[in-house]
Order: sequence, then C-alpha cells, then structure tokens
Amino acid sequence: MKMTPPASTGKRPAGAVALDEPLLPEFTGGHGGGASVSGAVFNVSTSIVGAGIMSIPAAMRVLGVVPALALIAAVAALSDASVEFMLRYTGWGATKPTYAGLMGDAFGRAGAAVLNVFIAFTTTGTLVVYLIIIGDVMSGSVEGGDEHAGVLQELFGARWWTAREFVLLVTAVFVLLPLVLRRRVGEFTLI
Repeated sequence: MKMTPPASTGKRPAGAVALDEPLLPEFTGGHGGGASVSGAVFNVSTSIVGAGIMSIPAAMRVLGVVPALALIAAVAALSDASVEFMLRYTGWGATKPTYAGLMGDAFGRAGAAVLNVFIAFTTTGTLVVYLIIIGDVMSGSVEGGDEHAGVLQELFGARWWTAREFVLLVTAVFVLLPLVLRRRVGEFTLI
C-alpha cells in the first residue's frame, strides 16, 4: 500500500508554513549554536517530564491511587503506540517527513485536523498547569484556610501588583506571548 500526500489547494496565506517544511533546519555540525533535532527532543522531553511530575500528585488526590495509576498506565500505552507509529511510518516518503505530513498521510485531512485540535487542547492544558505553578510560586495561594505567601508577597508585601491576577497577566503578555509568536523553534537559540 502506497501512501499519498494530503490534498492541497496549492494556495497558502501569506507567512504560512508548508506541510513539508521542517520545524528545525538540518544540523550541519560545527559550533554555530544552531538548533538541532536532538536538542529539541531533549527540551520537549524535559518539559513533558516536568509537567507530569507537577500533575501526578494532583491526579492522585482527585482520582485516588488505583484510578490514577490506571490512567498513568493508559497514557504510557498510548504514548508507546504513537511513538511506534511515528517510527514505523516516518521513512516512507521520498521527501523529508514532518509530523504534520505524516499525520496527513496516515489519517487524511480530517484526521490531521482532529489531531491538531487534540494537540491544541494538550498544549493549552500544559500552559494552564505552568500558569498555576507560576501563580502559586510568585503570588502565593490560599487553599483550605492555609495561606501561602509567594515570592513577590514575601519581598514586597501584599500590593496590587503582587496579586495573582496581575502577575499572571504580566507573565502571559510579556513572557509567554513573545515565545509563542515565534514561527520556528530554531529562533529560540538566539534568546
């Protein structure tokens, strides 16, 4: 069975990235300081592990031990299946494969669109987890009658600009927004 590339109208909006354009440029060696695929994989892996470690205690508290362990095992099995799928079918095309192109080949345009929606939900969930952590550390939290002062409130006291809402707004607008507006992962090497 031969896999065919997804159908395309041939027209793209200005500034749009093609399905076959790699997320990272090929690493040419040397010490130019450019991004590499192995570096990107390492960064994503450490982010996944970090978010997972932060969310496991909350999942255990909400679900209980047995359902949480079953959920962790199910996520591990799905991750294993998806990595095996990608490794098995990545070398089929004559061009350099990309994640979007691979999903388009395997599931068609509709399947690739559904997959993109799932990726958007996962990324949004991860963003929410990190914002909760930033809010707790910088501005503190009040839960169950226990109050924890954050770093800013310990240093400067309770002010309007040390409130959780303001700190999260500043973090989202001045830190996270410029990061997500980058088109290519390789641009982060300049930061």
